[in-house]
Amino acid sequence: MTDKPHPLEFLIGTWTGRGKGFYPTIPSFEFFEELTFTKDPAGRPVVAYSQKTRRAVPGGEGETVPVPGPPLHAEAGFIRLPGWSNETCELVLSQPTGVASIEVGAIKGTTIDWETTGMIRSPSAKAPHTTHFTRKWVINPEEKTFSYEFSMATENTPLTRHLEVHLRKV
Repeated sequence: MTDKPHPLEFLIGTWTGRGKGFYPTIPSFEFFEELTFTKDPAGRPVVAYSQKTRRAVPGGEGETVPVPGPPLHAEAGFIRLPGWSNETCELVLSQPTGVASIEVGAIKGTTIDWETTGMIRSPSAKAPHTTHFTRKWVINPEEKTFSYEFSMATENTPLTRHLEVHLRKV
């Protein structure tokens, strides 16, 4: 355990909001998202991460505001801070789609730029297979906002922006 401030203190907590998805091979869509970041209770340089999304669907009869619908995606894992670094971190994730990835992040203030360094798939993971991710997380602790862009490449599509998300801390 360390007495130093946690380098990712600005992430800790739960964030909720909405996002838009698009990709050349699928119809555009909107969704609701929840991210949760939890410090390691033993004080190690690790943060637990979980993400859940639900498709945005029309509200009840006569309603124009979308509401959360069926689940779309989820992922879970850990952010590792080798040597309690405040410059570099690692995102170790698994997804129910049969994909596990390692991403390395460059921390600049309260922004983290992620890039895939390793990916593995289960034998039953659906083709076309994802081959690369990038993420850009921008957190404004004073306004309690978290925005990010996620880009993805597959065997058939070069690295292309896939998601734009805007969240607020709850």
